[in-house]
Amino acid sequence: MKKEFSGRVHFVGIGGIGMSALAQHLVHCGYAVSGSDRQVNEQTEKLQKIGVKVHYGHSEQNVKGACLVVRTSAVTPDNCEVAFAQKNNIPVLLREQLLGEIFDAFKQRIAVCGTHGKTTVTAMIHHVLERCGVSHTAFIGGEYNKSNYFFGENIVVAEACEYNRSFLNLHPTICLCLNVEYDHPDCYKNFADVQKAFSALFSQSEKVILPSELQKMCDKAVLFGKNGSVQAKNVHVGRGTTFSLYSDGVFACKCRLKVCGRHNVHNALAVFAVAKLLQLPLLQVSQALAIFCGVDRRWTLHPECKFNVVCDYAHHPTEIAEAVQTALSMCKGRVFCVFQPHTYSRTKAFWQQFVTCFDGAQEVIYLPIFAAREKPQKGVSSFRLAQLARQTGLNAKYFSTFGKTAQHLSKTVKANDTILLIGAGDVNNLTKFL
Repeated sequence: MKKEFSGRVHFVGIGGIGMSALAQHLVHCGYAVSGSDRQVNEQTEKLQKIGVKVHYGHSEQNVKGACLVVRTSAVTPDNCEVAFAQKNNIPVLLREQLLGEIFDAFKQRIAVCGTHGKTTVTAMIHHVLERCGVSHTAFIGGEYNKSNYFFGENIVVAEACEYNRSFLNLHPTICLCLNVEYDHPDCYKNFADVQKAFSALFSQSEKVILPSELQKMCDKAVLFGKNGSVQAKNVHVGRGTTFSLYSDGVFACKCRLKVCGRHNVHNALAVFAVAKLLQLPLLQVSQALAIFCGVDRRWTLHPECKFNVVCDYAHHPTEIAEAVQTALSMCKGRVFCVFQPHTYSRTKAFWQQFVTCFDGAQEVIYLPIFAAREKPQKGVSSFRLAQLARQTGLNAKYFSTFGKTAQHLSKTVKANDTILLIGAGDVNNLTKFL
């Protein structure tokens, strides 16, 4: 880190995917680490195995003796541990501030930003660097090969999340932007506000990589996709995705992806653009991507279920539409969608789109909104969303529990049909009922 701390670092909300990765990094760097969270999960169990003291529940006692406290944006300043730290002059950092301290200490810094695809592409870059024998540290916003953190030297790769403009804590040598759309309505007034935040990140980055359709956002950007330095031609998307890679207008190699969907061709091109800047052999990169199996909850199959079940983290209308179309192109039978909206503010902002994005689905089941950090908003509910969907002709239903949802699906779904579980909350737990 740029700033050195002597003593124990305490994480409030240590079980989160981003927090647990930072905690692992500090352990690798020799720091004493503790943390607290409301309940046990896979991340807290993993941390305990490497010597992190994890407290379940929050108490002032947990913070005593710490030299630094780190909190997520989901943990408010009135949390008893945070309040105790501030009262006793113990420094308190947000998760993204600590990530910035760690990130900026590396010589080569790769940040992956964009409204969609950050976790998958961060994992792809890590996978490529690993297969090419390049030592690096990676912070991934999901589980890849059963981990969200990988320790190495020289290069750091991390997701740069736009929520609350947290990515402005990073100063990348390479900033890869995958796309820019309106999201996080609790932080941004409109699309122009989102664009302004991304432009600010580009301005504090040494090199910027953009899809060609965003070239107006940054004059100095290296482009990928149509008219870009790397392009995909002869694209075939299905159970196996193939395309021809062109670099600076010249055929480079044939590419095959295990991960499905047209969006992953876009993601792969972004990785090739990074690889070119790092001067990695494109054929070797292609060979690495050919065996990349994806990130947990990003089009994850669940063979343990008695039905054909796929879980996807999609929670924005664009992502959902892509997931549904991918399912329709790959699956033999009908597609049944189970959607758990994520946050009240997003549900309100995309009220109409959360109906129209399910085009082609046999049936859409709306589950209660996953509130995350938010309080309920009057008039915003999945029950009303399902009503609106039915008015437009969509075969839509609302169920209040996983049990009722599973009971309905077990009577409706047939052998070749696919159940697509969609959302960034805990909708993946529905697999236990299927």
